[in-house]
Amino acid sequence: MGRPVLTDEQVEDFRARACEVAMQLFVDEGYEGFTLRALAKELGCSHATPYRYFAGKPGIFAAVRAQGFVRFGSFLRQRLEGETVPIERVRILARAYFDFSVEQAAAFTIIFEMGQPLPDEPETSREAGRDAWSVLYGVIAEAVDAGALEGEVNELAHTMWAGIHGVATLHLASKLAMGRDAEAMLTSMTDALIRAHQPRGKS
Repeated sequence: MGRPVLTDEQVEDFRARACEVAMQLFVDEGYEGFTLRALAKELGCSHATPYRYFAGKPGIFAAVRAQGFVRFGSFLRQRLEGETVPIERVRILARAYFDFSVEQAAAFTIIFEMGQPLPDEPETSREAGRDAWSVLYGVIAEAVDAGALEGEVNELAHTMWAGIHGVATLHLASKLAMGRDAEAMLTSMTDALIRAHQPRGKS
């Protein structure tokens, strides 16, 4: 008797559960230390089962990265809901980016510190990454269009990204231990970036 045919819902449920477990395993063990056998053990299934859903380790890592980016984009969008003032949206974005790095540290590590995009990375993972980036880019573009900030949008977006990301990664690495904590640094960094790019005469 052959294997029972799985419904689309069953396939997606297993993939989602596997990605959730795999995300933490990748962080704990590193890419090289991760094995599908260990994943299967955590899931309580046979060691061959994950191969029915993913193209080996590269396949599940790509799926986990895509899921991490999706979570990141959704997290930022949820925090921005309801706020329409451009500069306040910039401040909320900075806070949300930092909070995601703390509240969902495993996903943050996967998407920013492990296995950065390779030429053969699946389009699903690339697209999820572009979508997450579009949230940050869009907030900065809105502020420039409204006259709240001035400058070239892509340059400003990258500057903001670098500043927020720096505070987040220093905090996660426990490096902010010389008289400035992460909360103070996040506020002062955000304020400084806004002041540096506001039109003259605005405050």
